[in-house]
Amino acid sequence: MAKFPYLYYEDNTEITIIITTENKRSEIKTNILTPEGLREATQQAIAKLAFLPEGEVQPPLVDAPAEIAQDEFNPQLDTAYDVESRAKLVKECLDTLSENYLAYGALTITTSQISVGNSQGIRRFSRNNNASFSTIVAGENGSGYGETQSSRVEDFDFPGAFARAYEKARLNQNPGTLKPGAYTVILEQPAVGGLMTFLSYLGFSGKSVQNQISFLTGKQGVAVFDPRITIIDDYTNENTMRLPFDFEGTPRQQVTIIQQGVAKDLTYDMASAQKAGCPSTGHSVNMPAYGGMPLNLVMTNGKESLSDIIAGTQQWLLITRFHYMNPVNPRTAQLTALTRDGVFTVEKGKITGSVKNMRFTESMLQAFNKIEAVSSDRQRTSFFFGNYYVPALKINDFHFTGNAN
Repeated sequence: MAKFPYLYYEDNTEITIIITTENKRSEIKTNILTPEGLREATQQAIAKLAFLPEGEVQPPLVDAPAEIAQDEFNPQLDTAYDVESRAKLVKECLDTLSENYLAYGALTITTSQISVGNSQGIRRFSRNNNASFSTIVAGENGSGYGETQSSRVEDFDFPGAFARAYEKARLNQNPGTLKPGAYTVILEQPAVGGLMTFLSYLGFSGKSVQNQISFLTGKQGVAVFDPRITIIDDYTNENTMRLPFDFEGTPRQQVTIIQQGVAKDLTYDMASAQKAGCPSTGHSVNMPAYGGMPLNLVMTNGKESLSDIIAGTQQWLLITRFHYMNPVNPRTAQLTALTRDGVFTVEKGKITGSVKNMRFTESMLQAFNKIEAVSSDRQRTSFFFGNYYVPALKINDFHFTGNAN
């Protein structure tokens, strides 16, 4: 039996200094926090300007409001999950495993503090903490996955996530092989979160539309998804990372991206907003090439629980999550990825077995118009570009194009 082997503490503070002229932008990062170190880093950023080519006209600096401060640090979270408590919880979960199973994972408590200021005198500060857990339980022939995260003690179901991973591992020990083709699938929340990451990256920002790579290019006001799909970038939702400003200091706004299937608004940083002739929505991630990225995507839920959706389905595949996801055609939101940690066959409302991992290749413009059910229960998930709060989805005719080796 493998135990989670590492207990460690990390304290990292990094400062990003950005110097702009009319049409140049120089950036440097440092963790030397002495006055001398910060002056030297600033001088280096200024010196870099001479070597940079002329670029686009830089947007003006944010100048209002003067101050935004938010402190959502939850002391109960740190108290409930101190190092000793975490070690005991891990041991209790590991003790439930039989000798034929191994467990891998991470149970992490993170406290984040973000400050932003500029030469216009604005001041921004936010502090929060979060508990996250992910685990893979593996037997000789297959694995299962579980995850949970929250800023609230009562919502952080660490033992439940471990138990789900263990149960899936037991169900996944004798996987068969399924021929590539179109199948009805139920995508659990981690799988939906993976799709949302790439939908966000490929299509939800004003910059992606300006570059004409977005599948929403020219589609504002047009129905693109099933009417049951509404996606809002909502920084106020307590199930996401609540940051009231972006990395340029702009106050963050709620943005309805998809409303009952219809493409509505996009997210902007200062530069992409300037080009579009509209105000920034407060979505800078300090990566100008990406523009303003939504970090707090919330998808509305349906009326049936995931368990009821499973029980009411005659024949389908239950997908845990994806990995190695990549875009094939951004303009059609066509993605490809491998399944991971469990593809389960279900007949007459019951899991009857599992199959080996497969590769899907599918246009989300097609898949999100073949939705049969949206679960009432949602889950917080984290990926490259933020925290999402999403339901499970039942989708017809989801295309698998190959078997994993």
